[in-house]
Amino acid sequence: MITFPEGFLWGAATSHFQVEGNPSEISTRCSDWAEWTVADGRIADRTTADQACQFFNRYPDDLELLNQLNLNTFRISLNWPAICPDANGSGLLLSIDSGQIEHYRQLLRRLKGQGIKTFVTLFHFCLPKRLADRGGWLNPATPEEFGRLAEIVAREYKGLVDYWITLNEPLAYTYQGYICGAWPPGLKHSYDDAFQCIHNMLKGHALAYQAIHAEDPHARVSYTMHWRPFIARNKLSPTDQMVRHLRDAVFNHLFPKSVQSGKLQFPFPFSLKKAVEPLSGTIPGLKDAMDYLAINYYTRDVCEFSYEPPFDLFGVKTVKSEIEVNGMGWESYPEGLYNVLTEEIAPYRFDSKGFERPIIITENGYASVFPADMTDGNWSLDDQARISYLKSHLLAIHEAIKHGANVQGYLHWALLDNFEWSEGLRIRFGLVRVAYPTQVRTLRQSAHYYAQIARQNGLDAGDTGNGLAR
Repeated sequence: MITFPEGFLWGAATSHFQVEGNPSEISTRCSDWAEWTVADGRIADRTTADQACQFFNRYPDDLELLNQLNLNTFRISLNWPAICPDANGSGLLLSIDSGQIEHYRQLLRRLKGQGIKTFVTLFHFCLPKRLADRGGWLNPATPEEFGRLAEIVAREYKGLVDYWITLNEPLAYTYQGYICGAWPPGLKHSYDDAFQCIHNMLKGHALAYQAIHAEDPHARVSYTMHWRPFIARNKLSPTDQMVRHLRDAVFNHLFPKSVQSGKLQFPFPFSLKKAVEPLSGTIPGLKDAMDYLAINYYTRDVCEFSYEPPFDLFGVKTVKSEIEVNGMGWESYPEGLYNVLTEEIAPYRFDSKGFERPIIITENGYASVFPADMTDGNWSLDDQARISYLKSHLLAIHEAIKHGANVQGYLHWALLDNFEWSEGLRIRFGLVRVAYPTQVRTLRQSAHYYAQIARQNGLDAGDTGNGLAR
């Protein structure tokens, strides 16, 4: 038996916008993402999240799936736009929707009653539309409201949350929204705005961290890092290596370095100095505002320098054609996860007082592709590629633990098929298949495989295919 440490967290994850749907109790266009999805050309399969998995109303049955899968941990996110509605059109936080507060209280109580530990995310890419219309994270009012949101929910849900996550993947959010233009607010190559967004998200994280700890000094609070190994396509090319270094420095290290030091750490000594100088001061409450390391890991990027205009500061990413990829175009690269856990996050392993931060894998999963309107047959249930991906990455985690990584949990993305942002409903990450027209849930083979691992706290000794030989 390949056994994980006693008390290891085995779980799965969701986010509110991707699974809840828009029940009648909630304004269907109260968030920037809800509005974003209705415009032509923004979502690959032209679907919206208006129905998704209808988790908002179906959650009691869906939470029973956790026990069927022998899971002891579940990650959700709170619907900030619905909790904090625009009461009078002013755009300011003047009221809290008590019905929304009570909805999540009942959900969290049910999880606690089932013996499930909880991770709760405050910002999973969705802003209240009233804030988005006033600049979103570029507006200094947004981090202030975010801190107030954290204060409210920390008080309301005291004793019901085991781990808090303030921000989900802040660099991915900034890159998609301000550099690529694929997510709200849809800006491209807007570097000054990207820097301001990151700065204000750091402020928001610090305020939320302080607010949660003010309610509960023993709370465990962090944010999730979407960590990707970056590889130069041509290791002998100085320009490819430059692109690799810049991507790694910004996408992986900028945020944790800033939290570790207490102020924004930009890796651009040679350029963009004018843009970042006003943002270089110490951010109150930011230093060491990270109680554990929350890692989202999926794949690697192979980088090469782009000579084609418009010039992209971070070059272009490529994936070698001979490597098999999943529905998102991502290759399986478990050795990258091993390296992240044992080497790449080493600078953030300890805080300034010498406390070793635990590591939790807060997302990891495999994407397949099936049309949103498929409802019957055995399509997508025998998901051997997902099983292989899961197995190889768990073996990489186990190997990292053997070599000293303090990994204490693994949350698979995702429990359910869901709305995958700009890809829509066609991308399927779920251990559980959702037939969207009928809302029928069916366990995939990967769900049964994962349930066995969680039940026995490890993999069978012979189950070592696609793992690491070290």
